[in-house]
Amino acid sequence: MESIGKVAVQTITFLGHTISFNPEMLYMTWLVMGIIIIISFAATRRLGVVPNKIQSIFEIIFSFLEEILVSTLGKKDGARFVPLICTLFVFILLSNWIGIIPNLFGFLGVIIALVHKLFGGEVTVVVQDSITNLMITPAAGSWYRFLFKMPAITEPTKYLSTGLGLAIIIFMVVHSFGIRTKGISGYFKSYLEPLPSEGFWLYLFFLNPFFYMNIISQFANTLSHSFRLFGNIFGGGIIIVIVSELLRYIMIPVGLFAFFGLFAGAIQAFVFTMLAVSYIAQQK
Repeated sequence: MESIGKVAVQTITFLGHTISFNPEMLYMTWLVMGIIIIISFAATRRLGVVPNKIQSIFEIIFSFLEEILVSTLGKKDGARFVPLICTLFVFILLSNWIGIIPNLFGFLGVIIALVHKLFGGEVTVVVQDSITNLMITPAAGSWYRFLFKMPAITEPTKYLSTGLGLAIIIFMVVHSFGIRTKGISGYFKSYLEPLPSEGFWLYLFFLNPFFYMNIISQFANTLSHSFRLFGNIFGGGIIIVIVSELLRYIMIPVGLFAFFGLFAGAIQAFVFTMLAVSYIAQQK
């Protein structure tokens, strides 16, 4: 538990400049993208009128988000943003879920070890303090021993860099859509509201306090967008780590995995995606 909150940072020198980066975040981000590519290929390799299971899952996600986008942005603009929003949702969802894999394998290993011990298998069980604090060690030749040695996998969204990067992408999409929809003059005038933005008043925009407040609000939206995802995933991860360390993967952490890993991960992916949709809708 001493490693909670610590970030492994590496540095490289490029053209005389020192660049710091988090290799764990980069590796996990590429891993999630690789998983998405593989799943997408498997889902679209044999498209059929009667969809297979993977195709059905993607069609459900696509249809659900398409309905929201069309109802919010209209048929033309909604259809244009469906690929982006679907990709965003799936990426965040898998990023939030991937961190629970080692915990689930560890819990599965504990269950198998206990059943093995019950039927006379060679399993070492060390009782530390109480029944809620057990360290279970399988025998050296146990076929399920690998379940206890799963490498640590962290959620890319647990790092602020991921959330901020996604929020910046949405920021650029939102404002490029605003300029395309309203034109440069209409886009500029939207920052002067609710005060008049026509005629003589337009040349006094620098005296309009709402001009500066609207600009600040756009950057505040981006920061809150990223911090909300980061805070919820990082906080949920800390709770799982602490309770799992105290209870050693006995029954109680399973509920935490289900809530903070699966349920909360899905909710946060949906919230982040819907906020992106709402920011785009504000530019219409």
